[in-house]
Amino acid sequence: MEEILDIVLRSVYISGVASFLAFLVGFFLVLKAVDLRFKEFILSVFEALIGVPTTVIGLLIYLLIFPRGPLGTLNLLYTPYAIILGEFLVALPVVFSTLYRPVENALKDLRELVISLGGNIEETTWLILRELLPSLVSSFLMGFSRAIGELGVALIVGGNIAGSTRVLTTTIALMTSMGEYETAVLLGLTLVSLVLIISIALKLMGELRWK
Repeated sequence: MEEILDIVLRSVYISGVASFLAFLVGFFLVLKAVDLRFKEFILSVFEALIGVPTTVIGLLIYLLIFPRGPLGTLNLLYTPYAIILGEFLVALPVVFSTLYRPVENALKDLRELVISLGGNIEETTWLILRELLPSLVSSFLMGFSRAIGELGVALIVGGNIAGSTRVLTTTIALMTSMGEYETAVLLGLTLVSLVLIISIALKLMGELRWK
């Protein structure tokens, strides 16, 4: 039981950090992209990147951080940091793609309106963020769900090491390969329940804050 709790907490920590970083970077990139002339092309690229298999992302990161790779001296391979990096790249296209239209519409509709009514930059920013809050929460949740549910990155660059890099998805794969189907199903239900609980909690918090 303690081992399962440890795996659950590690999964939440790794995916939470990765998706939060992806959210911050994705939001920043969206703010920069909406004013560019080739913004639709950028959006198309990020939407296409959502479909890249996580095993491919894991392989690319492995080639970067394995001992003889360009970043091999950092000793990131088979550490939680390697999984965070991989899940960051997995979640980033999701965050960008889901945030782009809401941010674009909010900036288009509200920025000129607030300024025309005599509002300053601080008031404009606050109003835009207030209107975007439900979209921001939804985007983060989608990035988190994508990150915590992936297997390829965690397996390739994490190595499924007990007590270090073993997360829910790699444990499910291990239990299935060992024929421990009941444990695998239990962990699968735990993963689904975990995502649902966090999603509902953040949604409710966002709605209360928005009101």
